[in-house]
Amino acid sequence: MTWFRRFGAFWYDFLVGDRWELFLGPIAALVIAAVLIAAGVGGSVAGLVLFLSVVVVAALSLGATVR
Repeated sequence: MTWFRRFGAFWYDFLVGDRWELFLGPIAALVIAAVLIAAGVGGSVAGLVLFLSVVVVAALSLGATVR
């Protein structure tokens, strides 16, 4: 059982690390872009929303780190 716990702890630390919002933010941005594509919005608009979402998440995380 300890092997599974250490394995899970490694992947959590590797993927999430100290900033959980940098892990979940891009995933949420991808989900939003996928929903936009499924709703019939153009790919370029969904790509722009994806890009802006990732930039906003990164800026918010950087702002929280600097503060």
